[in-house]
Amino acid sequence: MAGAGRHPDRLSLPHPLEELFAGLAPPVVVACSGGPDSLALLALAAAAGLEPVAVHVDHGARPGSAAEAEIVAGFAEKLGTGFAAEAVAVVPGPNFEARARDARYEALERARERLGATAVLVGHSRDDQAETVLLNVLRGAGVSGLAGMPARRGRIVRPLLDVSRADLAAVCARLGLAPIQDPMNTDPAHRRVWLRREVIPALETGAGRDIRAVLARQAAVARADSDLLDDLARDLLSRATGEGPVAAGGSGLEAAVLAEAPQALARRAVRLWLGAPPPPAAHVEAVLAVARGERAAVEVPPGVRISRAGGRLQRSLDIQEAEDRPDVQRILVDLPGTAAGFGVELTSWVERAAPVRWPDGRWTAVVDADLVGGQAVLRPAAPGERFVPLGLSGHKLVVDALAEAGIPAHSRAGHPILGADGCPIWVLGYRIDDRVRVSPGTRRFLWLTVEAGGPQG
Repeated sequence: MAGAGRHPDRLSLPHPLEELFAGLAPPVVVACSGGPDSLALLALAAAAGLEPVAVHVDHGARPGSAAEAEIVAGFAEKLGTGFAAEAVAVVPGPNFEARARDARYEALERARERLGATAVLVGHSRDDQAETVLLNVLRGAGVSGLAGMPARRGRIVRPLLDVSRADLAAVCARLGLAPIQDPMNTDPAHRRVWLRREVIPALETGAGRDIRAVLARQAAVARADSDLLDDLARDLLSRATGEGPVAAGGSGLEAAVLAEAPQALARRAVRLWLGAPPPPAAHVEAVLAVARGERAAVEVPPGVRISRAGGRLQRSLDIQEAEDRPDVQRILVDLPGTAAGFGVELTSWVERAAPVRWPDGRWTAVVDADLVGGQAVLRPAAPGERFVPLGLSGHKLVVDALAEAGIPAHSRAGHPILGADGCPIWVLGYRIDDRVRVSPGTRRFLWLTVEAGGPQG
């Protein structure tokens, strides 16, 4: 093999290559965006003799993204590896990052099958793991969140979770490679960037130690605990169904089995039963209340009803009912504060100075905190509801705004907006209401941002 595979000594890392890639056999697919981490992974896999094929997935999410495939192809040629390109279409809307991630992994799996590869390698580093753990802490996640990303999940393998981002950048520098720089990685509007540039350095200064390494070690310990709890929860689900091993979303459950189980296992069993995306803690507790007979039924999005009959919990999905009653779920939001629902997590905070760089207003926005007040409601728009889009003087139907934003027709009835006193503040994915805009007299700037509600990975 040409390129990096002939010069493993030039790619020296704290970990031997045989340790990083233990248990893997050639050929492998390497998910390669052209960034420093995935590019270093491609070089290391080549040096380890894994016959990697660099697969670039274009989401079409930003201008010029298609041209990056050609750059990655050039890197692959220089490193003496294979190359393949995949393109996916992700419709704008809530959970864009999560849906883009799912589409990316589906494309990578298609490429793996087509190429006859044994695994899909992705370049998440120790720094990524530390940031993921902290993000999950901010979401109030349990042991599963503290476990961060698994080193292996099915055919997906993350060989670099013990390797620092700095070491991977050094690999690229030694090979004379100039990685593609994603502008999102420097945008402080994203919480991961905020953690990377401000929070983690502050923690390391105060603690006097490498917090990234500490968090990565903690994730490894928590992962073993979490995997054991999942195994026990699956056993509990099997007993509750009265059947053999069950998958998420299986048949009805014996309520007494859940109600009498240890709380930690019962919660995990309910999460496994409800399936993806991971349900918020409040929904899990509501389902357990039904199991204990404290509630007759509960509705969890999107349009799923959990009820108890004959001592068993049953799920029913009534999409038409959810469309006919778009206000079925209303989530109170403290401003500033955090709230989860509709598959997203909304976070808000107040700053005293105007932004140095204004967000585009779709998934991160800034409003006048004093005009909005201290509480709002995350909810679907009411039929025929109107608002005044930022920069306009007239009203617009929310449903028309969502259509303009590219939200599919079947998703508009349940698409969340943020409102207060019966009026919209922000149509997520579109823009804020002009009546809460920042003005020269604004003294408190309320930042609003939404992300996918479950852990990344």
